[in-house]
Amino acid sequence: MNTKQGIIFGGIAVIALAIFGFSQFSTDQSPQTAAVVASQTDIACVEGSLTASGSTALAPLAQKVAQQYQKQCPDTRITINLGGSGTGLTNVMNGVSDIANSDIFSKPGQEGLVDHQVAVVIFGLMVNDKVQVDSLTTEQIKGIYAGTVTNWGQVGGNDLPIVVISRPPSSGTRATFQNYVLGGPETISGPSRLTSDSNGTVIKNVRQTAGAIGYAGTGPIKEAGLKTLKINDVEAIAANVADGSYPYWNIEHMYTKGPASALAQSFIDYVMSDASKPTLLTLDFVPISDISPQILATHQQQ
Repeated sequence: MNTKQGIIFGGIAVIALAIFGFSQFSTDQSPQTAAVVASQTDIACVEGSLTASGSTALAPLAQKVAQQYQKQCPDTRITINLGGSGTGLTNVMNGVSDIANSDIFSKPGQEGLVDHQVAVVIFGLMVNDKVQVDSLTTEQIKGIYAGTVTNWGQVGGNDLPIVVISRPPSSGTRATFQNYVLGGPETISGPSRLTSDSNGTVIKNVRQTAGAIGYAGTGPIKEAGLKTLKINDVEAIAANVADGSYPYWNIEHMYTKGPASALAQSFIDYVMSDASKPTLLTLDFVPISDISPQILATHQQQ
């Protein structure tokens, strides 16, 4: 074989190998190929319908990520309902919802639920703009919610009656507040007409009620332009959650009844993916991978 023939033969061989290799890649349905496709679109689309319900604190993140998922997967429909963490857990147990969005752990009698921990939420105490206080100690907060501190003047503020804006017992935001700030139940919950588990309603009531105090996720508080109080002079920010100095936060859960369906698992994976991380940060959530196991253990189920 002369040199020219060798070059031609070699070229044909290379082309044949390339065609063979491409055909193998394009027809291969292996998990490795699926992973490549998923990484290209940032999502492994699963068709169908999915309903989640529960936590009002987790709702902004769940709703935003659901929109992003459906944009990339037009054959999927995801509905995010509210109702509070307790309601979401009950709904999943009863088969009403596919996912329970929850700020709290499942309860006795709900052992069939599978916990998917997806993020960390930071909560804060917010006050009406007439309140001239920037920080409260744990003891002062306990006094307010026990009804023994009734005027902002008693905690270094102006002479203004304190109005407590509370949430119903089904609220995971309330349960977190009681567990990690009060160390026990609220004994005063303020006017029943102002009690709500809707972030928007709680924030509106605090804004419109002179002397009011309430609690919510720090993302909605910031968006509303209300002041978040420091607790023991510690600010409600991710760095202080990470070092253990700020107490009012919790792990966000997405519970399924038994192992997650293909669609539920795909959605949960997307919530926790790098593609969703900018959304978490924008809404003032913390990626669960950013918090050390030692700090997470302080808010795990005992």
